[in-house]
Amino acid sequence: MRVLVTIVHFFRGTEPPRFTSEDASKRDERARVIRSVIDSWRGHVGQTSELNVHYGGFSKVPGMEDALDIAVVVNYGDHLLDADFCANRSVTMVDGQIENPRMLGFAAHRFFADHRNDYDMFVFSEDDLRISDGAMLSRIVGFQEKFGYRRLLQPNRFEWNVNGPSLKTYIDGYIPSDWIDPYVTPLNDEEFLRHPLPGRTVVCRRAINPHAGFFAITAEQLHYWIGKPYFGDLDCSFVSPLESAATLGMMKTFAVYKPFGRDAGFLEVEHMDNRYSSE
Repeated sequence: MRVLVTIVHFFRGTEPPRFTSEDASKRDERARVIRSVIDSWRGHVGQTSELNVHYGGFSKVPGMEDALDIAVVVNYGDHLLDADFCANRSVTMVDGQIENPRMLGFAAHRFFADHRNDYDMFVFSEDDLRISDGAMLSRIVGFQEKFGYRRLLQPNRFEWNVNGPSLKTYIDGYIPSDWIDPYVTPLNDEEFLRHPLPGRTVVCRRAINPHAGFFAITAEQLHYWIGKPYFGDLDCSFVSPLESAATLGMMKTFAVYKPFGRDAGFLEVEHMDNRYSSE
């Protein structure tokens, strides 16, 4: 499977900062985070090495997918990546060149459309979301093959926080229903789907909060989305431009599900912060 991962990344120190991406005191921390996010994709999905304990030395092992290309969508020079790191990790920089950097996610949509015939799967990610499971894309594809391309499985976003309500906290719980009802109701579907797998059945629920700062769709789903009249309309009516770019197009186009309850960890992504679990 040929995969395009597009990470939306912005940082510019501003006084006073309104957002984490503008807090100059967090520059080094944010630089480590974006590098860790990229490395998580290269490490879990890309080529690996295997130690030969008997003879010594290492051998290369093919990655989980046939091809993995990583593009980082930035806005001019407002980012924390250097040329050497990008070359070492085979990262392509895409300059969105937009006036409002909070609209940067929509530039990723355009980039997907430009490459819609080049890949089998398209991943959108905010710059502070780290994966820890190389099989996550296969799980998303498996869900679509079972339940159809008009349904989408989203990951549960979590934070690690030793001072939180528990060590691990899923942070995208209930939101006011009127935020999503205008999109959920027209795409009426089952509340629960049961996904039988060897040794277990994973329960997925129609998302009570479809946001994850992330989505992964197949080429079939991307072409279906592009064919909708609202594709590329820059609609920012879901919370803010950030949440809208990550989630609104998915809500308008697909019945969005997430693994539910004890099965929440079946598909998840780590938010590299603890601000939500500290509230």
